[in-house]
Amino acid sequence: MINQLPTQKKVIVYSLLLVVAYIVTGKLGLMLALPPGYASAIFPPAGIAIAAVFVAGRAVLPAIFLGSFLLNILVGYSASHQVEMTDVEVALLIAFASALQAYLGGWWLKHKINYPTTLDSPVDVVTFFISAPVICLISATISVTGLLSLGMIGESLFFTSWASWWIGDTLGLIVMLPLTLVAIGKPRDIWRKRALTIAVPMLITFALLIITFVVVSRWERKESLVEFDALSNQVSEQLRVRFESQEAVIGQTSALFSYRTSEKITRQDFYHFVSAVKREYPMTYAIEWAPKVMHHERASYVKQLSKEFKDFEIKQLNAQRKLVTSSNKDFYFPITYIVPLKESTRAILGVDLASLPDRKEAILRAINLKRAIASPPTRLIINDGAELGLMLIYPIHGTSQDGVLTTVLSASSFFGELFTPFAHTIHVRLTDVQSGKYLYNDFADNQIEGLYTRDFKFGGRYYRLDTSPTALYYQQHRGWQSWNMLAVGLFGTGLMGALLLIGTGYTARIENLVKQKTEELKDSFYRFQEITSTLGEGIYVTDINGVITFTNPKAQELLGRSESELLGQNAHLLFHHRPIEESGHLERDCLISNVIHSKQPYKSTEEVFWHKNGSPIYVSVNSVPFFRNNEIIGTLVVFDDISDRKKIELALRASEKSFKEIIEYAPIGIAIVSLDGRFTVVNQTLCNIVGYTNDELIRRTFQEITYPDDLSLDLEHVQRLLDGEIDTYRMEKRYVRKDNVPVWVQLSASIFRDEDLTPQYFIAQIEDISERKIRDNEVHQHAYFDTLTKLPNRRMLMEKLSQALFQSEHYQRKFALFFLDLDHFKQINDTLGHDAGDIILKEAASRLLSCVQSSDTVSRLGGDEFVIILTEISGAHDAQMLAEKILNKFSEPIDVNGSELFVGTSIGIAVHDTDAKTTIRELMKSADSAMYESKAAGRNRYSFYTST
Repeated sequence: MINQLPTQKKVIVYSLLLVVAYIVTGKLGLMLALPPGYASAIFPPAGIAIAAVFVAGRAVLPAIFLGSFLLNILVGYSASHQVEMTDVEVALLIAFASALQAYLGGWWLKHKINYPTTLDSPVDVVTFFISAPVICLISATISVTGLLSLGMIGESLFFTSWASWWIGDTLGLIVMLPLTLVAIGKPRDIWRKRALTIAVPMLITFALLIITFVVVSRWERKESLVEFDALSNQVSEQLRVRFESQEAVIGQTSALFSYRTSEKITRQDFYHFVSAVKREYPMTYAIEWAPKVMHHERASYVKQLSKEFKDFEIKQLNAQRKLVTSSNKDFYFPITYIVPLKESTRAILGVDLASLPDRKEAILRAINLKRAIASPPTRLIINDGAELGLMLIYPIHGTSQDGVLTTVLSASSFFGELFTPFAHTIHVRLTDVQSGKYLYNDFADNQIEGLYTRDFKFGGRYYRLDTSPTALYYQQHRGWQSWNMLAVGLFGTGLMGALLLIGTGYTARIENLVKQKTEELKDSFYRFQEITSTLGEGIYVTDINGVITFTNPKAQELLGRSESELLGQNAHLLFHHRPIEESGHLERDCLISNVIHSKQPYKSTEEVFWHKNGSPIYVSVNSVPFFRNNEIIGTLVVFDDISDRKKIELALRASEKSFKEIIEYAPIGIAIVSLDGRFTVVNQTLCNIVGYTNDELIRRTFQEITYPDDLSLDLEHVQRLLDGEIDTYRMEKRYVRKDNVPVWVQLSASIFRDEDLTPQYFIAQIEDISERKIRDNEVHQHAYFDTLTKLPNRRMLMEKLSQALFQSEHYQRKFALFFLDLDHFKQINDTLGHDAGDIILKEAASRLLSCVQSSDTVSRLGGDEFVIILTEISGAHDAQMLAEKILNKFSEPIDVNGSELFVGTSIGIAVHDTDAKTTIRELMKSADSAMYESKAAGRNRYSFYTST
């Protein structure tokens, strides 16, 4: 009937039906949710919406949006019986996410599966099953993230809410899409026939699952509330004990008045007695005594109390709840004694309890009934009325003075301290039944009824205790067995539907498949023959007895036998009966044939087959067992002639042997070094140079045995080799031998690269040059140093002086030149001999060196003349200080063969100023001139050169 409607009206009708189906199935799905959230094991509207877009396209998206929006508005209204702005925001968010998921999911399935479809192809069914959980990520992610942002769920519930949402949508899609296609899918003739074979079994299974779920979830919910009932009983019992304790408090306090009927109770008596009682019951906020004062007694009462409390008066609360002087009345019940007496309680002394209607009613009722009466819940006078509480009033009659005792109970401390420790697991609400007021209430919604209720009677009033589990309690005690059972069952239902979909087209597919496979087998056989005939490897096939049943042309060529000569022959006996230079071996010992028994492939890089002419053929072999119905029926053997490779291997081995001999017997050290510096091949000559054995050296790197001062330059050359900047380098460096003695070597290094120019390893040639370095050092020592004092000689002095002059002129640095001459040295030398003179010269050199810095230069010019270059001075003062230091050193005696001699020195100093231009000759002449001034002035002193 619908199909006969015009297209536009048909869309409207389908859209309305879709909205109704969305709301109805959504409400039914949420009935399966676990409290306090919405963790439904299946959400049918998700599958219906995606199926609708899959069938009808984008035209139904407004209906999906509207259905989702109305469903969530209905859910929000059901929770709070009103629709707030937050409910609208949540509904819009979820509606958008649902419509987006339906659109993208329908588009994706249509793109992958196409429509119309019979959905009986395993590929299509598997594609649908794989796509379903991916598609359903959209709504779950957008909706739950939005709910978190709006504060509707806490962070601790984010993942479980997201997972349950995702699973519910996924199972809804898996189950409902086939059912929806049965209802509206095309081609209709196929989908209509599937109503009995697919829809009915799935619906029956689904119904059975729902019934089982309801039964199990009820039992599960009952089990989850066992601890809640125990906690509620514990709270109610503690409340009962507290109520009874307050009756005991007021009963004990009244005993003070009962036993002293003739004496007036003083404030001190009341304080001591009541303080002890309050220590026993600390939850009591305060205990008060309010005597009955008649109007004619008011003046004397106020006068008496004013002696204790200045400006005392009987007070009452005005309309603004401010304390003012009480108006005239027939009688008063002013608070006279109170414990504890502190600043907050002292302020209410004198307040007439009868001035407050609720308290007056309770007082008169207590006097009339002669027992303790509780006031209705009220704002306490203490702390300016900020505290909610109640009062237990007990009449005192027949004593020295009539009045009432009251115990003041603050709701926040008396009830709060009791209920707060349970706040994480249970919500508590304590209601005064007569007034309907709450003494304590942490229920989020007052419309919610408690799962546990208990009534109490206290002070003549009735109270009701209601408790309900918190969200945290549900979260900690949530049973997932029923939910998981339903989810798994629903998935199984969807899987059953998928199998039924596949099964309906199974026969036709099998017939087509058999025909197709027959053709494929023929094609495969022809292709096998074509391929094997063109392969470059030999192939033969044997049965379980090793008899050849097939060979390709290459095998016939390599073995030198025709196909007829090979077929029907035992392969092992024909051409694999013995190895090289060995007697024959039995077929049971042949590893190629033995794969029939081992059932494992065999691969060998080198075997020997025998040519028809009797010559050996070196081959590589792969032997694989053939199976049919898990039974071995033969072997497939692929072999390749490696005779040429074998010749190359033998040549390479001979070459490698020659190479090793050349390295081993070379007169210089040779090493192969890896790119990270580790020795991989070394010869004995190198081992001798560095003092390590071969095994010790190949466990080390060249960095480890290189002298630290030489390593950085060596590594710089290595890096240039790696970067391709140079092909080889040569340098002199030091190795540290095993005995920690440095040894000088000349290193020549190059790098080996492969065909792609990738570095592989270094080749190093090392020559011991220690003796040459010793000779070079000796030559250098003779050329630049005085043989007696080991000080720089004239040649080195001139180089150092040239450097000092250059630096002075270019870097504006001052320096000083000292000329020194030992006083009377010629006389000592002539008298004591040249040996004594040599001792004095060496001691003089030692003392001069001890006076200068390492950057300065001390040189022996010849005979008893010495020269000092003092660098980097600020002025003549630095030179003066050094001169005085030298004279002090020379004031000490010199031990010459057991005799002490005093030898002075005459010093001439020339300071080079950076402003003046001069030459080395001029500077030496100036210092020499200044030295002769010192000699002329009496010796053993210093003089500065002056130009005047």
